[in-house]
Amino acid sequence: MKCKTCGTYLPAGAMFCGECGNSVLAASATSDTQRVEPLISSGRRAATTPRRVKPDAPVASSTPVPATFTLVFSTGERVEVTGGGLVGRNPTPAAGEESLALVRIVDPQLSVSKTHLEFGVEAGLFWVSDRRSGNGTTISVAGRDPLEAVPGERYGVSRGTRIRIGEQFFDVL
Repeated sequence: MKCKTCGTYLPAGAMFCGECGNSVLAASATSDTQRVEPLISSGRRAATTPRRVKPDAPVASSTPVPATFTLVFSTGERVEVTGGGLVGRNPTPAAGEESLALVRIVDPQLSVSKTHLEFGVEAGLFWVSDRRSGNGTTISVAGRDPLEAVPGERYGVSRGTRIRIGEQFFDVL
């Protein structure tokens, strides 16, 4: 078997490439079948004030934390974000809602919902919230059991966290 991203030969049954780290099941980052594209913001203002991150979310330390986060997708794409946005096959803001970034995932299996999740940065902390997606959102931190996100709830996530959306995922760096 050969890695679809870097072409390295892999042992039978491998799930990830030992050379580039990508999923063996994911298409190449240069493939036309799966890719991530930042889209232009709608420019509409939010109708409500930001909600607080869940009380049990990690608390930001006194050390200044950079407000820029990099989302690294299972397809190999990287998107830098500094504020709020939406992720999905064709993310669309709700009426009266402003999104600073819209991130489109081309997913031929349709495992990712049209508008799958919302994300944001509040006080230097990155958070995600499932937008009542069909296949749900799972939050995975090394050394802990994965957490199924409750739709509509915000979850603060630290750098290094993996967010699974349908058959796709992205890491927060």
